[in-house]
Amino acid sequence: MNAMKTLAILRNTRFWTLVVLAMCFGCGDSSTTRYVPSADTARTALKQGLDAWQSGAALATITVSTPAVDVFDMRWQQGAKLEKYEIVKAIEGREHPTFEVQVTLDKNLPEKNTYIVVGIDPLLVFRDIDYQKATGQ
Repeated sequence: MNAMKTLAILRNTRFWTLVVLAMCFGCGDSSTTRYVPSADTARTALKQGLDAWQSGAALATITVSTPAVDVFDMRWQQGAKLEKYEIVKAIEGREHPTFEVQVTLDKNLPEKNTYIVVGIDPLLVFRDIDYQKATGQ
C-alpha cells in the first residue's frame, strides 16, 4: 500500500472515530455537560486550530499545548488554504461554545462561518456544517 493510500485511510479512520464521539456529545444527555469546555478554553482551541490551518500545517491533531485540539472542517481536509480569519463573536445560548468566524479561503471573498467546540481532551472544533453531518442534526 503506498503512502498516500495509507494517509487517506488514517484520515478517514480518525474522522469516523471522532464522528462517533461527536454523536455521543450531541445526545443531549445531562451527563454530557462535562464535555462542554469553558468559553475561554474553546476560544483558545479554535484559535490554535485556525492558526495551524493558516500557517499551512497539514490537518492533524494539534498537540502544542494541553488539551490537544482536533479540527473538523472538510475544506481543510480537502486541501483548501486559509488565508486569514477573524473570530467575530461568541454566540450565546448554545449547548456548546459556538463562535462566528469570518474566513477567507483560497483568495475568495470573506465568508462567515460558525464553529462549535466540544470535548475535554482532545477538544473537537467543528465547522457547524461538519458538526451537523457528524451528529445527524
